[in-house]
Amino acid sequence: MSKWRSFSILSLFLGLVFLVGPSRLSGAAESPYYQGKTLTIVEGRSPGGTGSLRVQAVVKYFQKYLPGNPAIVYQHMSGGGGTAAANHMASVAKRDGLVMGNIGSSMFTNAVMGTAGVRYKLDDFIYLGSASSGGPYTLITRASLGFNTVEKLKAYQGLRFAQRSVGHTMYILDRMYAYTLELKEPRWVLGYNEGELDLAMSKGEADAQSNNVHTILKESSHWMGGDYIFPFVMKNAQGRGLETAPQFPQNLPALEKYADTELKRSVLRFHNASRPTSAPYFVPKGIPEPALKALKEAFERVWKDPQFIKEYSTTTGEPADPMTGEEIEEVLRQLPKDPRIKEIYTQIIAAGPLPPAR
Repeated sequence: MSKWRSFSILSLFLGLVFLVGPSRLSGAAESPYYQGKTLTIVEGRSPGGTGSLRVQAVVKYFQKYLPGNPAIVYQHMSGGGGTAAANHMASVAKRDGLVMGNIGSSMFTNAVMGTAGVRYKLDDFIYLGSASSGGPYTLITRASLGFNTVEKLKAYQGLRFAQRSVGHTMYILDRMYAYTLELKEPRWVLGYNEGELDLAMSKGEADAQSNNVHTILKESSHWMGGDYIFPFVMKNAQGRGLETAPQFPQNLPALEKYADTELKRSVLRFHNASRPTSAPYFVPKGIPEPALKALKEAFERVWKDPQFIKEYSTTTGEPADPMTGEEIEEVLRQLPKDPRIKEIYTQIIAAGPLPPAR
């Protein structure tokens, strides 16, 4: 080979190295973004309970599909029905892809309605999906009150609801029940944590509380032993009802049956549209593209994994019903904009008196 030909080949090789980089030319893969790093999941709830159990069930498979095998730690940040955690994710969390949120569905409602204390917007985030669309829900009442029909419940005056805080998902459900059924002078006893609600009911400090049907079956099946009555069920935003929980009493009327005016039906539709799914996973906008790509691909694989679907149901006691991030964002784009209905719903989810239902 001549000296000039050797020189030309060397020049070509050096030029390629300059243009595409040595690692790409050699075929060597770049290290995964999350390799050797720690990913923090900010949970908008107290430790323990069904919410944390759901996260752990997802994370087991998420770690399997996220390249780099990062360490995962949890940061619990309760307060304001997830508002504290969502504010943190929008304003404090670094945009390095190493912080991910998981908050209950009230984060949607609080933002849509501009609830006091909310300093985030829903479009501050990129949604990665959710393992379940949530619900169905029911009202738990003390059996001694005798609410074995909705009519008896409607006739009662001064029903006391036990809940965590204004803005919490279950608080909002309480208020939707009270509005739709036009309960007489309902009251809320607030400030309980997850473990205190059962005690408040058993001690007679409160008369009723809302809860997820699957949570009851998983954590509080003793409530079905005769000391408590479930007057009705409320389907979730996807129309799922008691058919998803065959172990639960099946003859309960649906709350939707009592939405007996167009105004009530419109408010109920607004409620459903403002909370498209249960406990979404999300990150703040502006994280590095390699991080976002890795997260999206990992969650897409989790939601499609049949073994995950099976194990999630076994672990949490509720069926998996995954929604992708794109599906969540599409529902949010379709949120009704009727100012009158929004004004009524604002009053429902707040701390003051309920608005007139007619």
